[in-house]
Amino acid sequence: MPPRRLSLLLTSATIILLIAGCVYSRLYTFQRQLNNFESNFELNDNRGLTLVFKNPVLESGDIVWLMKNEPTSKAELEEGELWTYVFEKQYLVSNDEGDEYDIPIMMVMNGEMLTEITFPKRFLKDLSIPLLKKMFSSMGDADINKLSKSAKSKFEGESKDEIPRMRNIIDTLGEPYYIEESEDTSTFTYLYYLVSGSADEDREYFEFKTEFKFDKEDETLQKATGVIRGMSMSLDFTSE
Repeated sequence: MPPRRLSLLLTSATIILLIAGCVYSRLYTFQRQLNNFESNFELNDNRGLTLVFKNPVLESGDIVWLMKNEPTSKAELEEGELWTYVFEKQYLVSNDEGDEYDIPIMMVMNGEMLTEITFPKRFLKDLSIPLLKKMFSSMGDADINKLSKSAKSKFEGESKDEIPRMRNIIDTLGEPYYIEESEDTSTFTYLYYLVSGSADEDREYFEFKTEFKFDKEDETLQKATGVIRGMSMSLDFTSE
């Protein structure tokens, strides 16, 4: 390989690694902020399930990097710019649900900083704001493995009544893409593809997969796992 071409490749690789490193650093800062939820965030139901960043750390470029694409759509707001990403639910066999369980996620960018994320209202159907705050806070204590790009945390409910059940997940996300049964557990897998707003045929393919493992006897949630851009976040559920 000619020296000039090798130099260009090494320079490009170095830039990519530096960008990725900065993004990971800000993601870890965001995760640590969850430890002190009330100081750093507000959770409300004004337009859906909305997470407000009191001390923003994630940049608009971080979101584009994370999603591998520009948002599905953009709109101007008084307080900045509204980005919408749409995650289209996938089906292994047939789709009888239409687009009812697609997931539009709205993000407010103010001065190139992410200041709000809003999820669909149905996410609040079975989960209260106080319980969701407790779940978010538990993620602040996650055990981070930077080498494997994974985070594991635990939610401890005061009783089993605080633990989501199989019917709650189905109400929120619809029927799963795939179900795996074992003697003691049922694991639901959901798969989503990102609807890109770009007309570029070379845009990057992006998928989001999430799994929920339930106790077969009482259908309580034991573990939730999400994988996005090679990063895995899992939350174990236990009760006193």
